[in-house]
Amino acid sequence: MNAWWMTAILALTTEAVFAQVYGTRPDGKAITELAPASAQTVVLYFVATDCPVSNRTFPEMRRVREEFAARGVAFRYVYPNLGESPQGVRRHQAEFDAAGEALLDDHGVLTRMTHARVTPEAVVLRRTGAQWATVYEGRVDDRYVRLGLERPAAQNHFVERVVDEVLAGRAVEPAVGTPVGCAIMRPGETVQR
Repeated sequence: MNAWWMTAILALTTEAVFAQVYGTRPDGKAITELAPASAQTVVLYFVATDCPVSNRTFPEMRRVREEFAARGVAFRYVYPNLGESPQGVRRHQAEFDAAGEALLDDHGVLTRMTHARVTPEAVVLRRTGAQWATVYEGRVDDRYVRLGLERPAAQNHFVERVVDEVLAGRAVEPAVGTPVGCAIMRPGETVQR
């Protein structure tokens, strides 16, 4: 084999080895980009198939995704719990938001990167060069006051407000309150804020 081929193989192998893998799609394909190159903002919704709070928040998450996807904002439903199966995630997405993009955080990369602790929890990232900067992490809305205490409808739609602020180039208001939901289950791993 000549030197050119060896160099090309080494370059491709090195690129594949060092590519950031954020998780896998339910079809098993690795996700190495959080969003298309054209997207300057990405919203990560941490969800779980077996969390009633997360499931009751899906209509709000879907509504915000539908409102802003046409404006170049990327959305991902992140399934962070160990034990989530690709089949279970596909069924869950079909029931709650078939058009939404899901990923399994099989190795906890996004959970560690964002410090997410519960489902549902939202993280809004803005592209800064080749990196992503966190501009918001917290509640999706204020429907849940605390576990067991729920308003009939949300009064504040935090993710919608934040994405609107980011797209308008305004300063983002900080998160209000601690996210309410089901603990992310990653036995043996600790997540710190």
